[in-house]
Amino acid sequence: MTELRKEIRTMPASNLGSESTLPAIAVKLDLDERTYDYLPEENEQFFLKYGEVTCAYPYREQDCYDRELTEKEFEAIILENEHLKATFLPCFGGKLWSLIDKATGEDLLLANSVARPCNLAIRNAWMSGGIEWNCGFRGHHAYTCAPIHTATGTMEDGTPYLRFYYFERVRRAMVQMDFFLPEDSDLLYCRMRIENTNDDVIPMYWWSNVAVPLEEGSRVVVPAIRSYIAPDGKTDKVDIPIFKGVDVTYPTNSLSAFDYFWDTNGAERYYITHLNKKGYGLMQASTSLLKGRKLFVWGDSQGGRKWSNFLTADNESGAYAEIQCGLASTQYECLPMPPRAIWEWMEVYGPMQADPDAVHGDWEEAKAEVKARLDARIPLAELEQKLIDTRSFAKTPAETIVSRGDGWGALERTLRTVQGKRNPASHLDFGKADKEQDIWLRLLKTGTVGTHSFYEVPLSYSRQPEWMALLKDAINGKDRSNWYAYYLLGTAYAAEESFSEAEELLEKSFNLCENPWSAYALGVCCRKTGRSEKELEWMKQARALRPTDLSLAKEVFRSFHTLEQYDLLIQQYERASEEIKTNNRCRLYYAYALARADRIDEAEKILMGGGNYLVVPDIRECEIITTDLWYYIRKKKGIPTAKEDMPPRDLDFRMFSRREGWFDNE
Repeated sequence: MTELRKEIRTMPASNLGSESTLPAIAVKLDLDERTYDYLPEENEQFFLKYGEVTCAYPYREQDCYDRELTEKEFEAIILENEHLKATFLPCFGGKLWSLIDKATGEDLLLANSVARPCNLAIRNAWMSGGIEWNCGFRGHHAYTCAPIHTATGTMEDGTPYLRFYYFERVRRAMVQMDFFLPEDSDLLYCRMRIENTNDDVIPMYWWSNVAVPLEEGSRVVVPAIRSYIAPDGKTDKVDIPIFKGVDVTYPTNSLSAFDYFWDTNGAERYYITHLNKKGYGLMQASTSLLKGRKLFVWGDSQGGRKWSNFLTADNESGAYAEIQCGLASTQYECLPMPPRAIWEWMEVYGPMQADPDAVHGDWEEAKAEVKARLDARIPLAELEQKLIDTRSFAKTPAETIVSRGDGWGALERTLRTVQGKRNPASHLDFGKADKEQDIWLRLLKTGTVGTHSFYEVPLSYSRQPEWMALLKDAINGKDRSNWYAYYLLGTAYAAEESFSEAEELLEKSFNLCENPWSAYALGVCCRKTGRSEKELEWMKQARALRPTDLSLAKEVFRSFHTLEQYDLLIQQYERASEEIKTNNRCRLYYAYALARADRIDEAEKILMGGGNYLVVPDIRECEIITTDLWYYIRKKKGIPTAKEDMPPRDLDFRMFSRREGWFDNE
């Protein structure tokens, strides 16, 4: 019998903290400047720039977390039968935290023993382990460390199901995920549904990211003979399994952090497996819409191992690889989703026991063995039929609301009702709008955003065309002298990289009321248009108007650091509040400035005084400032440094190995 129940899961977790006080327009998302130089005309990739989103706006950054672990309780939803136990955490975007094969007692996933965010996602905070469901635009999605709407119900045959859903604010799409575990099945079914709510084409992105334990001798088997790669910014297609003399289908063989996007075009069916030396492990398969497959590895380098450990408990390696599946051939692409279209597909996850000799033998033999096992478990026709058979239930309202996400879906419902537009996905219950949507409801109903003090932290933003149009009406009407309305519209234009329009609006906002928010946004606009002196001027004004704001201090100090204004950075840091002076991100910028001001001993004491290395909770993926500072201090102290000399492990977040030539940046 299948059981669906709520439990309280207790585990060590760090404090996620509040959201940033700033609009998310400054931190450029990790975009790839890829070219097609080496791809044949039949490469089947979509234009790599299509659907590019340059910042997380309108979402606010989650960058106020720490690393101190204390026991915390989380609501978990369990789907369990005699074969599998699946544990989901609604508060982390519906992440599937654990999937246990009850026949062996093995967790098929890498289930993190702690909840410890690091800076790898669209909104900054992200945690390793489990399976996350990334929709909208490129990256670990906006809700990966946030709750989403959670509901339960029962299918016609009596099987219980778990439903997660939310309104994705950039693409203006309804996202729905239904999970069920039939009574006698050793496969977890994941039924996905995305609805384009618009009358225009939107770019769409989806990747399911699956963390699996990194074990020596485990192999990833996937229906491909080639892989897309882009180690030097030029997308290429190479033969597999042997690349650069090693078999890259074994994750432990890769020395550096690397993405392998398997070329599955023309495959009879789409799957990916991660099987150990004994031929046992996790299998994933899907219906035909979800054709992309990928392997990500941190690599066998000091920095790669540090990242795996940094994402978990201090005394654990946290070593894992990711096997992934997506709509497109690579994660560099979005696909055009037609107006009012609904895309649906089914994914299944479960254990596989295959012949180890075949799995670890010839590549063609390995693929044939896995496909034969998969076809015996669930033929493709049966999986496709399951998708069709569950279509009516996917459009049926859930019976019980377990927990609520945010109020943006409810706001969208209200907007459409007031404007007389079609209300899609009517079977999804988004509840009521909450505090973050108050100003938008006021704007919709009264034509004004209301009166706001510049001391207040702006709670929310929007870049949606309908709301931008209402803001334009407001500043031409009731809000013609309202600094806040100009600020909201100005930041929306900044997010769209329409900088001339943004600056005109933001300067108007600042002239109406000298406020730190518009000054900061103007500083960002100047940075992105290459005007360093104006950037510096606006950043100084922003901080002068709000000197105790930690989020603002971190960004202003980052600006001073980038502009090499080291004396100014030192001066402002030394006059700052204790909260700012004890923040390790601020301390890192201060240490770097001290080193550049030839105060080497002071810089060294902050970075690694007495072996207590500086730990920056929100150090970014690919950010190597701590390593650079270590090398600079040694150079200034006259310590000879050979090319092979490595910085202390605790300061090394580089994602390359010196043993692989194209990653050697010296």
